[in-house]
Amino acid sequence: MINTEEKKVDNKKNIKINDEKNKNDYLIKKNLTQFLEIQLKESEKKIIELEKTTEKEIMLIFNRLNKEVEKSIKFSLEKLIIDFLPIVDSIERALNLIEEISKSKENYIGILHKLKFICNLLEEFFNVFGIKKINDVNVLFNPSIHQAMSVHYTNEIESNQIVTVMQPGYILHESRLLRPAMVIVSKKKK
Repeated sequence: MINTEEKKVDNKKNIKINDEKNKNDYLIKKNLTQFLEIQLKESEKKIIELEKTTEKEIMLIFNRLNKEVEKSIKFSLEKLIIDFLPIVDSIERALNLIEEISKSKENYIGILHKLKFICNLLEEFFNVFGIKKINDVNVLFNPSIHQAMSVHYTNEIESNQIVTVMQPGYILHESRLLRPAMVIVSKKKK
């Protein structure tokens, strides 16, 4: 009987030990689960932050590339236009010469009209591509768009004014100088 009672006590001890072990296992599992849930939430927050940062970076890159493409399209014809400018100059010089000659000879009038028509077409072409001609007189000299070729001493005009445009300049989209205007600048006589 003692033996049976000892077994019962032993069994109770084993049950208590098993209960404590189960309780400890449960607490460990619970703590581990809470720890993992906290880490999961932190990881989710980090992922959301990374997604936001990545989205901002993508938008910045997208905007920068759009600006670069726009700029490339806007100024893609620059070299062609620069090479085209001497042709325009020659036509304008021919027009001026024919206008002087036509005063005395009438058979140049047909040529004069055709050259004027070509000049008008070129002006339309320039307007379509955003090319502005720099050929104003009696305006203030601006070294960023004018190239002074000579000085005209006079007291009739304020100093630093454009007196004559020897060769017009051209600017593309009002921001990029294709060629400065060659000008004569006024200066007060002393």
